[in-house]
Amino acid sequence: METNKLYSCIILIFYGLAAFLMSGCAAKQENPVFTSARDTFTQIQDDPQINRYAPLELQEAKVAFENAQRSWEAENDVTEVEHLAYLAKQKALIARETATMKMADKELEAASAERNKVLLSAREEEANQALKKAQQRAVEAEKARDETLIADEKAKKLEIEAEKAREEALVADEKAEKLEAQIADLQAKQTQRGLVLTMGDVLFDTGKSSLKPGACLTIEKLAVFLKEYPNRNVRIEGFTDSVGSEEFNLGLSIRRAEAVRNALNRLGIELDRILYHGYGEMYPVASNDTAEGRQHNRRVEIVISDEKGVIPDRIR
Repeated sequence: METNKLYSCIILIFYGLAAFLMSGCAAKQENPVFTSARDTFTQIQDDPQINRYAPLELQEAKVAFENAQRSWEAENDVTEVEHLAYLAKQKALIARETATMKMADKELEAASAERNKVLLSAREEEANQALKKAQQRAVEAEKARDETLIADEKAKKLEIEAEKAREEALVADEKAEKLEAQIADLQAKQTQRGLVLTMGDVLFDTGKSSLKPGACLTIEKLAVFLKEYPNRNVRIEGFTDSVGSEEFNLGLSIRRAEAVRNALNRLGIELDRILYHGYGEMYPVASNDTAEGRQHNRRVEIVISDEKGVIPDRIR
């Protein structure tokens, strides 16, 4: 008992010194999960019954709390701090319940001895009452034991879930890196409407809507991308310069957009994932007063949807 008191005093001095040294530093933001664990551990560490009946469990709770405290003081990730604090609190509760269970066992032994004494004294009724109380305490002790096992299982489950979350995060990072590389390979640009892949006029014969062989590589890459991301859709939009009649240019833009749509469909992309529209001379990206500007305006833009398949409407 004296050793336990001395141990408790050393613990108090240690935490007092730590609090004094930390008082000169900037105050850390309290974490309610860590605070709860600290309060629970503080309540049990000087309890003489717990020190007597559950010293091993108390030591495990101490180690777990010190791990949580170090993580909190180091200002580690909140998830890690709360995970360690949760484990520390559960260890503290296990120590308390273990002490309660062992005390109940002691009381059960004492009650049995009392029953024998009562029987010898011909007070059988009183002995039976003592036995009933002992049995009730045994039920309560068993319940405490079951609750301890449940708490242990919850702690293990939390560890498994944390590991699973870490693995999922790694997979998500790998997918993001792969997607970024594929977008770069397609030479798509991020816009307000999403990813946009632009096919220039050089991929079509002048005034025609049939695709030149040079367009096949780009369309094949896009088809591979769409197969790997089946939740994404595309909208194909055709544009022309201002040379010629508006009616001819509108029809040409529609036919060129449709040609790209059909090429994707032949490569295995379902038609219900491909929208197409022709705008003719509308929405120029350069001046039609120069040959270079007109060439920029003669284009097909392929807008790739987000992961939910949504493509915002064109507003300009």
